[in-house]
Amino acid sequence: MKKLQMDIEIRRIFDDLMTGTRQEFKEAKIKIEKLWKSETDIFKVCAPIALEYLAKFDTIKKPENQAAFASGLALFYLTLSDRHFDELKNFALKVLQNPNGQVREAIRKTSDWLYVSLSDRVDPFVYPEGKELTEEQKREQVVARKQYTDLVKEIELLIDKYDNENEHTKYINEMKPSTNKSLQLLWSRLTDNRVYQKIQEQNRPIPMNIFLKRKEIESRLENLLKETKSDFDLDDIKELIYNEEDKSDLNKLILMFSTEHDITELEKTLALISDAWNYFPHKILGGLSPAEKTLEYQQR
Repeated sequence: MKKLQMDIEIRRIFDDLMTGTRQEFKEAKIKIEKLWKSETDIFKVCAPIALEYLAKFDTIKKPENQAAFASGLALFYLTLSDRHFDELKNFALKVLQNPNGQVREAIRKTSDWLYVSLSDRVDPFVYPEGKELTEEQKREQVVARKQYTDLVKEIELLIDKYDNENEHTKYINEMKPSTNKSLQLLWSRLTDNRVYQKIQEQNRPIPMNIFLKRKEIESRLENLLKETKSDFDLDDIKELIYNEEDKSDLNKLILMFSTEHDITELEKTLALISDAWNYFPHKILGGLSPAEKTLEYQQR
């Protein structure tokens, strides 16, 4: 399919998403996927057409068409997020405040491609492991880190704005459908991962004694993982600790190692896990470790 034909077809698709019947916009979304799979290169060239239609969102009269439009943007977000991140991010945050839950859920799922774009650029895949990043990748890292932290802050400000919608609930899955819940779900997607944890570590100076202790623990953990032939790695441990919800997560850490019920080895493992728990960052502590929080308290 030539570029002109693709251009015309994409515009027809957006028209169907915006004003079509339920059957028409279902077929439109199927067509997008077919175009992507059959003519990927031309699709990428024509994808910026979607940016023209973002400004037309407010003219869509029916919520079901608004939801179809937001859902239909998914492959365009996949294609465009690296180079048009701010435009797509601003649109997503706007639509996440839509009064209709179906519309909010559609754009929240589409916004997952923003996370994919950010994580791929902040922590690019290199092969073989340890290969030096190109200068372009290094520049993209700097840009993506700022975009990542700015997006999280923007979502947090919006969460504060809508905070009274679920003032008596503690967990996201207990919330009733609301703008606040939609924002919380996106925020959780962005912050419950190792990439965001690394950004926080890079943006915050760590006291030297804690830094050195953490490095020592990391080395000991890596050795223990090898000795026990664990299926997990150091990042798995850090991620579990970072996203801990209660003390039962300590049991999950123990299960990452196979000590074959040797009491001495089990005691060593428990001591090392306790050190990791105390010196590695926890999300619920604002990205700090218990050791850092204790130091903060002592310095007041």
